[in-house]
Amino acid sequence: MNNTILQQTKSFDPDNLEVAFGTKSDHELRLAHLLFKMMGKPSLVKLGGIATIWALKLGLPVKGLIRSTIYRHFCGGETAQEAQRAIRRMANARVQTVLDYAAEAQEDEPGFDFVRDEILRNVRLAKSTGDIPYISVKLTGIGSRDIFEKLQDQKPLSQEEQAAFARTEMRLDMICKAAAEADITVYLDAEESWLQQPMDELAEKMMLRYNEHRAVVFNTLQMYRTDRIAYLTDLLKRSDGYDVVLGIKIVRGAYLEKEQERAAEQGYPSPVFTVKADTDRSFDKAIDICLENLHRVELCAATHNEASTRYLVNQLNRHTMVEYHQRIHFSQLYGMSDNLTFNLASAGYSASKYLPYGDVKTTLPYLIRRAEENTSIAGQMSRELSLLAAEMKRRKLL
Repeated sequence: MNNTILQQTKSFDPDNLEVAFGTKSDHELRLAHLLFKMMGKPSLVKLGGIATIWALKLGLPVKGLIRSTIYRHFCGGETAQEAQRAIRRMANARVQTVLDYAAEAQEDEPGFDFVRDEILRNVRLAKSTGDIPYISVKLTGIGSRDIFEKLQDQKPLSQEEQAAFARTEMRLDMICKAAAEADITVYLDAEESWLQQPMDELAEKMMLRYNEHRAVVFNTLQMYRTDRIAYLTDLLKRSDGYDVVLGIKIVRGAYLEKEQERAAEQGYPSPVFTVKADTDRSFDKAIDICLENLHRVELCAATHNEASTRYLVNQLNRHTMVEYHQRIHFSQLYGMSDNLTFNLASAGYSASKYLPYGDVKTTLPYLIRRAEENTSIAGQMSRELSLLAAEMKRRKLL
């Protein structure tokens, strides 16, 4: 499995434009610049998302336009095989792939089985090609949201629901077992706080089962949650003495407004920080905790935040446990923060892109979330635009 840190030959420089955009053609660079310029206008993004959904529902011929613009920038293709082109191109730049089946699953058993089978096909593809060291799994893609919520609320499940949840666990176990045998890694996505506890429990169960020698399974911690440092600390205490390597992926969080609105509506304290600086401190604190426990933790810092990326790089350079440095990974979404991913890989760090794929129509919710997310991240648009504009000037395209 190609997930080790390469021999470092130079320092990490996120401002190196030639490395950051070395895989992009002039046309792709212009497209990226146009997209990020448009995403800098929240009202346009919101209106465009609504209009696109209705256009597709009405059968209007907009699929080609979507495919050639925002879809092309943020997705690898409509099938895993089609995504191979992007996978190979990144591999040539030492950037690894986290393959993510992004289609929204149907809320029924056949839909959950379909997603499981698609992911298992990806595991087989990864094993045969050797180009896909990681896959991403969304647990609501293989199991019922309603059941996860009932478990979180400690409500009793009917016999039928108990059987359905047992099937969810079986689907996840099949995926993790196949990944362990194929020598690849499974990243389990985090979801809303009112679903997460039973997902944490499933993730821990899979880690105990498959992470004896390496982190086959990673759980994702959204560090904008006020309880995640406590959860991480408790997990380390509970797993002490077990022969397990904990797989920990940290992100800032994807459902900020949704979490705050639900808490206000239902009258309970917000489970997420209201001040971004608190989230930043939480994220960096998780880095510190994981670095202090590298003898039994493998860490993926999945972030577009340049300050946190630099912080982890600097901590690694000062850290004395060199024999465990291969347990540190960085990851960003495909189509975003290329200056971080490609320069990290060039400097010798284990860096990857989350590469989603799926039919244009079914990946539309994912694409809209990416566009809306970009408009809401403070400074993200201006940073992306300034780097793209600088590279276009360097190539004399402006």
